[in-house]
Amino acid sequence: MELPDSESPVIRALGHRLLAAYLVDEGESFAYVQYRHLTEAGMSMEELHAIAVQNLAALAEERVEVRQYGNIYAVLMGGNFEASLVLLEEFWSEWYSHLAPNGHVVAFPARDVLAFGDSLTAEAINELNQVCQRGSNEVDHPLTNTLYRREASSWSPLYG
Repeated sequence: MELPDSESPVIRALGHRLLAAYLVDEGESFAYVQYRHLTEAGMSMEELHAIAVQNLAALAEERVEVRQYGNIYAVLMGGNFEASLVLLEEFWSEWYSHLAPNGHVVAFPARDVLAFGDSLTAEAINELNQVCQRGSNEVDHPLTNTLYRREASSWSPLYG
């Protein structure tokens, strides 16, 4: 299906085949922010991104829970935006940096699944791969089965 540019959802390329889409909570569902919404608001994509990340940070401060399971940590935040936390710099560089002293490796096979471990712990990487394998069969909103590692405030595939 092809949409006019104004009706297309705003999507930001993050690199390494990662994309960010922007949603508005309408109570019972979410609606995509479209380019016409940016025009109507007189807003740039950069401004939208900054506001979205601020909103995500506020939500995370209120709701996020991190629980250890074996050699990895599961991130829980209500069931919709867990994977979006890869966008939140302070989550990785400040809040939970101590849990992965050699750097973070993450799995986010669905929008509501986020787990991480230390990049130099083989057991953690194996357990994160298992999260991806389980997640690929049991989710409504699949994202990726690729593990990503954090390097210099950005994410790149662990392998390749």
